[in-house]
Amino acid sequence: MKSLSYLLICFLLSGSLLAQENTFKRKYVNHTEFGGLFGRVKSSYGYQQNAVESKASITAQIYNGLQLNRRMSAGVTAGMDWYKTALVNPFAAGIRYDLFEGRSARLFGTLDAGYGFTWFHQDTDGYNTKGGWMLNPGIGVKYGKPGGNAFTIVFSYKRQELHVDKPLWYDQQVRFEERIYNRLALRLGMYL
Repeated sequence: MKSLSYLLICFLLSGSLLAQENTFKRKYVNHTEFGGLFGRVKSSYGYQQNAVESKASITAQIYNGLQLNRRMSAGVTAGMDWYKTALVNPFAAGIRYDLFEGRSARLFGTLDAGYGFTWFHQDTDGYNTKGGWMLNPGIGVKYGKPGGNAFTIVFSYKRQELHVDKPLWYDQQVRFEERIYNRLALRLGMYL
């Protein structure tokens, strides 16, 4: 009975020593990205009814957060999206989660949800562009040592809503446009 007690104590102590050896230390993380937003837009204006065009826009964002465990971090995202007719500043809560780990490459998922502001957007006379909700889920690859700096490539879907009040035409009391930008985003970045 005594030897069983000693064995149990040794087992518990070795487990606690191993747990101390593999403890995770929380740290600050930064993910800075730059890339493009790509999509097809259907619109009706003038003589062209239901015209479909390809659109490309520039995007940049920075994510700052806290590494919660070896695989997941949570933080906030701020950025700028230069659409053809609007300059949007999205601010969002974000999560980064490592799905699969390799020696030098890791597959990870991203999710940002928040609101896009139009603080730096300049409207033409009579127009008033207001921000709206934003959602940006994606998947990417980190190239670099686990726990260290990494180069990233991220593919994501970005949905941004905007509301635009327009100048009134003859006999109109209200004139506005609800815009929803649905784009595929391709971004390159650094994960520090």
